[in-house]
Amino acid sequence: MLDDTVCNISMRFGVATSIGLAHSSRILRRVKISPPERRLESPTRGGARGGCEGIRGHRHSDVWSGEYQAELDSHKHLPLPDDFDTRVANRETELQSPSREGEGPRHSSGDRWQDKVTAQKGPLNDEAQPKVTRQMVAALMMSLSHLAIGTIYGYPGVTLPELTDPGTPDLFLDTTQAANFGSLADLGGFFGSVLGIILLLKFGQRVSLLVGLPVAAGAWCVLAFSQTAETIQAMRFMVGLIGSFMLPAGSMYMLEVSHKKLRGLLFGIVTTSRQAGVLFVYAVGSLGLGWRNTGLVCAGVTLVPVVGLLFLPNSPRWLVTQGRVDEAQKALTFYRGKLYDWVHEMSAITDQVGQDAQQNNGFLAQLRLMRDPSSLRTLALLIFISLLCNFSGYIVIVAYVVPILQSANVNLDAYISAIVVGAARVAGTLVHLAVVDKMGRKPLLTSSYTFCAICMAVLGGFFYVRANFGFEYVKHLGWMPLTALVIFIFFTGVGQPVVFILQGELLPTSFRATGVSVIMILVFLGSFAAIRTYSLMSALVGEHGAFWFYGGMCLTIALVGCLALPETSGRSLEEITGKQRQRLRKITENSQNMDAPSSKV
Repeated sequence: MLDDTVCNISMRFGVATSIGLAHSSRILRRVKISPPERRLESPTRGGARGGCEGIRGHRHSDVWSGEYQAELDSHKHLPLPDDFDTRVANRETELQSPSREGEGPRHSSGDRWQDKVTAQKGPLNDEAQPKVTRQMVAALMMSLSHLAIGTIYGYPGVTLPELTDPGTPDLFLDTTQAANFGSLADLGGFFGSVLGIILLLKFGQRVSLLVGLPVAAGAWCVLAFSQTAETIQAMRFMVGLIGSFMLPAGSMYMLEVSHKKLRGLLFGIVTTSRQAGVLFVYAVGSLGLGWRNTGLVCAGVTLVPVVGLLFLPNSPRWLVTQGRVDEAQKALTFYRGKLYDWVHEMSAITDQVGQDAQQNNGFLAQLRLMRDPSSLRTLALLIFISLLCNFSGYIVIVAYVVPILQSANVNLDAYISAIVVGAARVAGTLVHLAVVDKMGRKPLLTSSYTFCAICMAVLGGFFYVRANFGFEYVKHLGWMPLTALVIFIFFTGVGQPVVFILQGELLPTSFRATGVSVIMILVFLGSFAAIRTYSLMSALVGEHGAFWFYGGMCLTIALVGCLALPETSGRSLEEITGKQRQRLRKITENSQNMDAPSSKV
């Protein structure tokens, strides 16, 4: 009797253990782990069946097998506890972690572990915090490229006084030649922007920089050893031509490889470097090295970023437009890190570019995409506000900073004053870096150009009083022109980079290269006109009239920025231009349908 009771208890315990193993087997299959051995299947493993046999002294294998299977089948479809998957996953984590102490589930890349507390809260969110190191390296390379570009446009401001000095033992430039020397870089920029359309479409931003930087360095060397005024002017045209397609190449590359949370900061660093290039050439020119040695220094600066660019990948967005999606994924992983979940961002890029990326990559195809009314309005708005910036006075002041300061009879040496003006521009761009993503694009643009308008009005008033009432009335105000110029340049450094950011943000990836190049074509033409007409405007309406005109342009920029421009801060490039995506697809489909009969013929 005792033996039967003990055996029944043991059998019930064995059935319960078997049911538990059945549940475990089902759970482990769900988490894709091989089930453990069933220890009850062998009578030699010390299970309940073996215990019964030891007590009773004989086997009931047929009876036991039937009861086991029946009990197992009856519990096969029992519901699991709600938190059973979580508990099993935690146990699996503890078994798989290196320390066996439950460091948390391994990330899908297998590179690092997440602690258990974080694992219970949710999955890893690498998209929110991508790696920034390589993005900073790219910003450094683009910044060095833009530093070289800045030297192109700051060079005349400190070398024209020497070149136009009648007593110079070296080359002498008359008034017309001096005006050409200051403006031919922008005229070259007009033609270089046309060339940039082809280079940016076919070869991308990185390759365009690798081609342009060595050629620009060679042009600087030729300029430094020139023996005629014509050669100097030709080389100014050449460096302007090259700089015009390097400028959008570096800017677009930085915009396209930056994460949306870092884009404003990294782009601002690039813009700051371009202004630092102007300050750099001002400082070198004030050392008394002469215009030839200053040109050689500019050549050396231009060659610095070439080696670093060789180790960077092409822009992932440009690669998608070329149909090279696999390379684009690798480039995106390069800049975001191995732990970054690039699927969402990559799908947004490919979704905007569309399935016909290679067909839409030609110049005519991109012009066809730009015929969309919304795209045309955006492009026209960007062209308008960019041209207004050309006539805001900044271009003229950079090109003629020393002559303007000499004309104003400031109390400080003109070359030292030029350095102060260049430093104010750099300081302004540093402030731009600090507030662009916090304050937003529109408020920053509107407020900064309002202050610029006030400064131009004050500077124009100084020249008006001096021209109409005599120098005696403003003699005690010798500090005013430099102060007005410094504040003006500071606020252009704060606000003008917003315009360059918007040029890349508001245009869709599908025709961004062509759209930015079209804008730059007109911008350089406007810069040439602004520099070339400054002396003419000063002769017609006086210096005060010219600066009041520039002040009016600044006020117009503030109004346009406030009323017409959208806010883009904190949004990805695809989110900003998402409304245009479906319209561009319809244009592509319609154009393909129109081309289909002719292709068959």
